Amino acid sequence: MDMDYDAFVIGTGVAGSSLAYKLNNAGMKVAIADKDKYGGICAFHGCIPKKILSGAADIVASAKRMENKGIKCDSYLQWSELIDFKDEIVHSLTSPKEKAFNDAGIDSYHGKVSFHDRNTVAIGDKLISSKYILVTVGARPKPIDIPGAEFLTSSDEFLDMKEFPDKIIFVGGGYISFEFAHIAARAGADVTIVHRGKNILKTFDTDLVNMLIKASEQAGIRIITGQELRRIEKKGASLELNTYDSKKQKNIVHECNMVVHGLGRVAAIDGLEPEKGGVDIKHGAIDVNEYLQSVSNPSVYAAGDCIIPGPALTPTASYQAQVVASNILDENKHTADYSEIASAVFTIPTLAAVGIMEKNATDKHKVLFNDMSQYYSARKTNLGFSASKIIIEKDTGKIVGAHVIGPNAEDTINLFTLAIKAGLTADQVREPMYAYPASSYDVKYMLK
Repeated sequence: MDMDYDAFVIGTGVAGSSLAYKLNNAGMKVAIADKDKYGGICAFHGCIPKKILSGAADIVASAKRMENKGIKCDSYLQWSELIDFKDEIVHSLTSPKEKAFNDAGIDSYHGKVSFHDRNTVAIGDKLISSKYILVTVGARPKPIDIPGAEFLTSSDEFLDMKEFPDKIIFVGGGYISFEFAHIAARAGADVTIVHRGKNILKTFDTDLVNMLIKASEQAGIRIITGQELRRIEKKGASLELNTYDSKKQKNIVHECNMVVHGLGRVAAIDGLEPEKGGVDIKHGAIDVNEYLQSVSNPSVYAAGDCIIPGPALTPTASYQAQVVASNILDENKHTADYSEIASAVFTIPTLAAVGIMEKNATDKHKVLFNDMSQYYSARKTNLGFSASKIIIEKDTGKIVGAHVIGPNAEDTINLFTLAIKAGLTADQVREPMYAYPASSYDVKYMLK
């Protein structure tokens, strides 16, 4: 039967936008919808606003490190002004998005989208049919089942708040807690990270994480491990965070003005009513096959944080969108490979990684470690923490893993991502005449 569209995309973030444009350019009739403002999580409550705030925090931190070394800095982040600046940039990037879709011939819809049947979605009272339904709804903070959970501040709320509290506790030892803790510390807050387990930032190299812990503590951030969140109580204008210390085997009470949720995120599929579309859910996410197609409804594909495969990163969502679009156009011939996706924690200093970790290396690999804390690139701003760990194949000399902490690590890691993708050896990466004294010039030293 005739359908309203060839492809209907739910979600306007990086995955949804990429899908819509690629399929539209291939000649398909495409529509896109969002229950919120056009732009998705990354634009409004993810990578972009976070990096604006962390960039400002880095400026303040650099100035403070250079006290008595030619720079005087006696201020912290001016929070309300910084949030206004962040909003200005975000809106300049997102406001034109819907017009751009429409100018390209992509129809746009607003409102909560849910499945009506296997090839039909509902937006309010309107039913829209499509040959393919593409779900890119992203993720939301994981629900926490404890007394007082309503007093948790989400990362979305943190990025939008106009007034800054004096004392903040971040619960969870992942990206969100560490990145926001470093921002908060430079805004003048008393900052603590509380984590249930022993190990934090588990997807990064342990030795470099330990360096980040030292840098965090030097910035005034307390890091507490082995304490499980039990409840949050309101005490006047303050909050009491109650935890259980597994090592001391006793309850601990922490006082603060805000508790920020850094305990993970889950697929934002609530309200989507996937059962009406015959879309199976597994482990709280849309269950897809190797082609990122629903295992139960071949008309449905999904990409981004609403599925389990791949690390929950913006580059992953964008990459998965390309895989989905290619499979729709080429009839399921493409699968995803997540081995070469770089990631970074935008703390001060930045921690970044790509490829295999040392713990996964074998006797066929060689690990090159360099403490670069005394290198010019780190000393020029009195950073104090910089190191690299590069993993190469012994037989071929090819680079298969890179882990960096230090100045501009998020840019340096991209050189290694390119090297791994291209199958370059350490000698080939060391050979070019890089600009000096750029931070990326240090790759020559990292490979010795």
